[in-house]
Amino acid sequence: AREWFGDQYPLIDLKASRLSHAVLPLRALLKREAPTVLLSTLADANIVAWLASRNLPVRLILRETNSHRARDDISWWRRRMISLAYPRADAVVALSEGVGLELTSGYNINSDKCHTIHNPVDVKSVAKTVEARPSAPFSESGPVIIGIGRLTRQKNFSLLLRSVAAISDRSVRIVLLGEGPDRFALLSLASDLGISDRLIMPGFVTDLAPWLAHADLFVLSSRWEGFGHVIVEAMAAGLPVIATDCPYGPRDIIADGKNGLLVANDDAPALTAAIASLLEDPDRAEALCRAGRAAASRFHPEKIAADYARLIDRVAKA
Repeated sequence: AREWFGDQYPLIDLKASRLSHAVLPLRALLKREAPTVLLSTLADANIVAWLASRNLPVRLILRETNSHRARDDISWWRRRMISLAYPRADAVVALSEGVGLELTSGYNINSDKCHTIHNPVDVKSVAKTVEARPSAPFSESGPVIIGIGRLTRQKNFSLLLRSVAAISDRSVRIVLLGEGPDRFALLSLASDLGISDRLIMPGFVTDLAPWLAHADLFVLSSRWEGFGHVIVEAMAAGLPVIATDCPYGPRDIIADGKNGLLVANDDAPALTAAIASLLEDPDRAEALCRAGRAAASRFHPEKIAADYARLIDRVAKA
């Protein structure tokens, strides 16, 4: 099956019921179409792309989005396959500087092959929709802290709940946007902490603008984060941002104390102190907002697309 995006970009269905079954169909496609460059993203797809392209005259670019050391779901077999595939690629794209350093040291990849290209964020669109001040989805009766992401161990929203529970201002509320397997554990923790009445969990939300427009502070509490797309969205929306200094993305976005705050990873007292400091000092929070808006512009889609175009052109001509 072949569908078309516009006039020139085909979407080809390999008809593989599982990703691991895509090696032979992809290899047949590469032989038939003879592309100059194959670009793949995420570990399992990268393994498939390497296997399918072996000994074919196609340049290979593999993209990695997250820390492998921080994750606990990569088997020894997958790590072994990654250690074979990644060093043999013509280029490896890392989503953040820290991911790149981990890849080069952990998989013996030549540092000249590894390139950091961040995620694109449509910052202009986010800013425009938030500036329109859509109706508030919650009552504006006190400070609102917002967290966004799947309700999973990686996002560590339990840290955010514990940190807010320790703040003396009992009017502070928490909004968690997202869905996932940790929902009931988080609801139970909120009950144990005595903050159930201050926790708003609407589930997965398609339109973030109303929530960002009426929140007072964005917090990313992750244990690890390849980039931190939502950090940039919050900055573009004009929110002060606090993030854990986790492996590895937030440090690529936030200059601590200048356009946001970084706190020690999985450190509830440190996060509590950072949240309280911004809620109690609106002038400092506003200064971070202004700097954050400027920092967000670095991730505009046109810039990121140009970074990819330059890399693909370089690999194709190598």
